[in-house]
Amino acid sequence: MENKGLGFLVGLVVAGTLGWALAGTVYLGCGPSIRGCAVPDGGGWHFAAMMTVPWLLTFFGNAVIRDDDWRPSLGISAGAAAGIAFALSKDSVPPRMWTLAAVLAVIGIGTPLALWYRGRSRQTS
Repeated sequence: MENKGLGFLVGLVVAGTLGWALAGTVYLGCGPSIRGCAVPDGGGWHFAAMMTVPWLLTFFGNAVIRDDDWRPSLGISAGAAAGIAFALSKDSVPPRMWTLAAVLAVIGIGTPLALWYRGRSRQTS
């Protein structure tokens, strides 16, 4: 896929959906289960969204994660920023939400930097 706008849009949707789903799931916590932890009541939509992200990356990941051009991966940064905003917009922010925000920030900053560095090193080789 050569369309860079599509890569940005897919990255935005994937990272935004994942950020929203993780923030909702982390906020709700674990539900009771025989095995220790389950999807809590009201967390079904968050869980379903988390399960769609791998499928989106399977089919459209090559449009986002490219080492010939790092700019489509800025959609991941924008989606991670949206996830951070959602995670920190709750009434009470438990410490686990700060951890989630830090992980999303590392992903949002690290992905374009890693792709930029890899593309640059391929050009010089």
